[in-house]
Amino acid sequence: MNSKQHWENIYNTKKIDGVSWFQEVPTDSLKLILKVSKNNHDKIIDIGCGKGFLVDNLVQLGYSNISLLDISKNALDEVKARLGINNINYIDSSVLDFKSNEKFNIWHDRAVFHFLIDHHDKKLYKKIVCDSITNNGYLIIATFSEDGPLKCSGLEITRYSLDELKEFYKDDFEFIEGYKTIHKTPFDTDQSFNFSVFKKITG
Repeated sequence: MNSKQHWENIYNTKKIDGVSWFQEVPTDSLKLILKVSKNNHDKIIDIGCGKGFLVDNLVQLGYSNISLLDISKNALDEVKARLGINNINYIDSSVLDFKSNEKFNIWHDRAVFHFLIDHHDKKLYKKIVCDSITNNGYLIIATFSEDGPLKCSGLEITRYSLDELKEFYKDDFEFIEGYKTIHKTPFDTDQSFNFSVFKKITG
């Protein structure tokens, strides 16, 4: 089964709250986006959005320049039907295949980067982020922490400490802040995440 088939199967067979990453209100993501956002005209892209509710919360806050990227068309179609609005940009793609002439003020990734195991894929991801963010734009990224789970949805992941994330992105991004937090899953289990905010280095 390839990656797209894996995620289409997940979203075709699981209830919306039947996945470990479900959050009706993604508190950490919203807090960090609001901290770095200049206004609700900022262009925001949510990488690996799935059927998540970050976009619903951003729309309620008045944001309108939102792009959603996911490898699962099923997930994107369900979000589109749920929102019932037409001014969201839906991108059916793997992040590693993503190309856009548009530049984003904020790139948000909660638990996509940590699925990348191959070093080449990690470097490609970083290049795509750099190419896609405006000068002085922000990368908000969340991964399983160094003491977090070893797998997610049956797939191996790469755990990161804050120092490891800083080291990986240091040539292109200034580290702004980061912290560890515990996500309580719908199954009443704990997952340890590291959230980080980086600002693109210009010049």
